[in-house]
Amino acid sequence: MGYDAWTSLLLAPVLFLVTLPALARQARREEDSSLFRFLVLALFLKLIVGTLLRYYVTFFVYTRADATGYIEQGTEIAHQMAAGIYHFDLGTLLGSDSISFLTGVLFRIVGPIRLGGFFVFSWLGFIGMFLFYRAFVIAVPEGRARTYARLLFLLPTMWYWPSSIGKESWLLFALGIAAFGAARALTGNTLRGLALSGSGLWLMLFVRPHIAGMFGVGLLAAYVVMRPAREARPHAVVGKALGLVIVAALAVVMVTRTAHFLQISDLSASGAVTELQDVSTRSAYGGSQFAPIVVTSPLQVPKAIVTVLFRPFVTEADNAQAFAAALESTFLLLLTIKRSPWIWKAMKSVRRQPYVGLALVFTAVFVIAFASFPNFGLLARERVQVLPFFLILLSIPADRSEEAEPDDEKVREGPGVLAASGR
Repeated sequence: MGYDAWTSLLLAPVLFLVTLPALARQARREEDSSLFRFLVLALFLKLIVGTLLRYYVTFFVYTRADATGYIEQGTEIAHQMAAGIYHFDLGTLLGSDSISFLTGVLFRIVGPIRLGGFFVFSWLGFIGMFLFYRAFVIAVPEGRARTYARLLFLLPTMWYWPSSIGKESWLLFALGIAAFGAARALTGNTLRGLALSGSGLWLMLFVRPHIAGMFGVGLLAAYVVMRPAREARPHAVVGKALGLVIVAALAVVMVTRTAHFLQISDLSASGAVTELQDVSTRSAYGGSQFAPIVVTSPLQVPKAIVTVLFRPFVTEADNAQAFAAALESTFLLLLTIKRSPWIWKAMKSVRRQPYVGLALVFTAVFVIAFASFPNFGLLARERVQVLPFFLILLSIPADRSEEAEPDDEKVREGPGVLAASGR
């Protein structure tokens, strides 16, 4: 075997082992040994199965994929670094260029190993998913943590797509950091939480500023609707006001950066519609095109929701990959219909659980924006960014008697936040 294979075979177990202590600590926090076993299974599924399958499809099924471009450019950047050339303008490394640069830094450390790079990016994606789970445990006391964990870690989309060198893995990692920080900020640890959330937004800015903008808008909405604690003292009100100012500033920065990145000069509703129409035209390539939706009125929102979250349908699948995606979409659609009362309960809890408000707003903005993408292949990949938020709405029981499964009746992490049924 060559250097790539040997290094990758060593790297994967190292990444696996260094993650186990964090999983064990979470199981101890929730006083549930079975959680540790489940998280280890999830790590194996994501880091090993998902990565190897994604690697095989990338290099043995597709003739060309985004990852191959990142590897080629990253290898060249690593060679430049090895030669002592470090003339990189970090301010211009946006979008795909930023992933190429990150790949180059990785290759400079471990060598230009394709499979090893897949393992590292896949591991970053898992860390993001784990942080999403921790955020749910902290900030959604009325939800079912185990239900959320099973949906988040076991849906094929979540362990397959963000398991290669690419934007999906990095964005899932950055979104997880931002979500975890937001959960802390919205449950009392304002400044530290916002600092952590801000770092996640900063990591997003280099790759997809518009996703950071969506998150910033969602976090601002969560702060606006957040209900002050009953025992809040005057300084707590001041703290919320300070947090609101910081979050508003973050949201403005994110939206401004988004407009600059997308070259949008008009931030009005008509300007947004024009840009979505342009996106629809630019994205019409590949073999999975369909008639997209540019949302111009509330009446089009239901169709946009179905398109972004639940398509392709089985009848629209024209190959094995599309059929696999369609089976998952069908499952999600049926589960959503069955749990529509749960979604309604989640929507009514946004003042008690403002993190749910963040998830609602992010999901809504994401759906409106990405409904204009006329390609099922692109939608299947992009969905990775919204599913961790949407799944929250499917994990909050409508009936208080159903709020806790046996596994959920544990003390949750976070100050004064309990998961016992009836609390």
